[in-house]
Amino acid sequence: MNTKFTNTRLIKRGSQVLYRGGFGRDAQTVASVTGIEVTENARQKYGDEVNEVTLDAHYVLTLNNGHWCYSDQVDGLVITPSESAV
Repeated sequence: MNTKFTNTRLIKRGSQVLYRGGFGRDAQTVASVTGIEVTENARQKYGDEVNEVTLDAHYVLTLNNGHWCYSDQVDGLVITPSESAV
């Protein structure tokens, strides 16, 4: 799969993120965001559901592969070449 990093710092539902499962110990994986909860503190499991969040905030993402991750497990956003043409 050809992907590249985008310079945006905003995660939205439907965004593709590069994250590390296993509480940050696993290899990087790409998944789409299906839900976002902004939290008050790092590694807090539950928060307030929002439509978008900045990369440097505290949040929990629900992913399309059946997993979820904390904000410190997210390494960045990715876009496919077809999205970069928009």
